Amino acid sequence: MEIVHVEGKKIEGLRLRTSNAQEMNPKTAKIPDFVAHVDKNLTIDYKQGSRAWSIYYNYESDEKGEYDVLMGSDGVASSKLPMENVVIESGSYLKFVGSGEFPKAIIDTWQKVWSHFSNDNCPHKRRFTTDFEFYDGPEKVSIYIALEQ
Repeated sequence: MEIVHVEGKKIEGLRLRTSNAQEMNPKTAKIPDFVAHVDKNLTIDYKQGSRAWSIYYNYESDEKGEYDVLMGSDGVASSKLPMENVVIESGSYLKFVGSGEFPKAIIDTWQKVWSHFSNDNCPHKRRFTTDFEFYDGPEKVSIYIALEQ
């Protein structure tokens, strides 16, 4: 993991409201079905260099509250549904990198995030503004967590 500076960026896509408590229970998890919904309804312009993103924002409070997830891209070629957008906030982010088969690689990388921030000696404090996943390729993900300055 490393601290990086991220410039603001607008991402368009489809939105879902959920919580970690819901996502930890396979019976109530919404994100797996939402991924399929997004894949069915959005076309990303990969040929022009666009990539897929998942933005976590509009936090009710912290990791225990509800939040919005917008899945989309900086280059949506077409959408069968009306899209929303969110701007990733500029600032310092802690970057975690994972690789391997999806969704396992994404889940494993989030486990690293939660383990890091739940450590009593963690030197970083989350902002709970905009966090995001950037999909570098079919088997590589980077997760960025917004940090207090």
